[in-house]
Amino acid sequence: MNHPYLLATPASPLATRSLRLRPLQPRLVASDPAVRAMNDFLENPPRTIADDTGIELIIDEMFRLGVRAFLVVREASVIGVLTAEDASAAREARRATLRKGVAGLEPRAVDIMTPTHDVPAIDWQTVQDARISDLLEIFEATDVRYLVVIQTETANWCTVRGLIYRRRLERQLRV
Repeated sequence: MNHPYLLATPASPLATRSLRLRPLQPRLVASDPAVRAMNDFLENPPRTIADDTGIELIIDEMFRLGVRAFLVVREASVIGVLTAEDASAAREARRATLRKGVAGLEPRAVDIMTPTHDVPAIDWQTVQDARISDLLEIFEATDVRYLVVIQTETANWCTVRGLIYRRRLERQLRV
């Protein structure tokens, strides 16, 4: 999909969570509907960060909010996804260059994010029809860490409906 994604609008403005609280992560089994593994942005609004935010602020915000990923936005469009792993790797790379005496600009979100055209995505309708076992097959076959769930509104307009984290799914299956 080569058109910009927009953020899904939450059903209720009261759908925000307190800081640093993990959502309830119920135990899952392979035959459960795939929707149960998804962080639904209509219920739980996504955390976003501006594309020009520096790496240190990104990591601080992730820790403060207790999140593992941000949607990177420019104006009202989602332009990428940035995970805690991406941020940590960028911070370590910057520290390594600083130790060598090479000064440089602090990386920004836009420098280290995965752009939307490279983001592994799955359609909302597919998620509704799938089972947890289907998600496991996708994760094993593609070796990705997450799937962005895209809801197609029109031929030129999609919203980011949710996110499915591989690590969280695996943890919920083992609980």
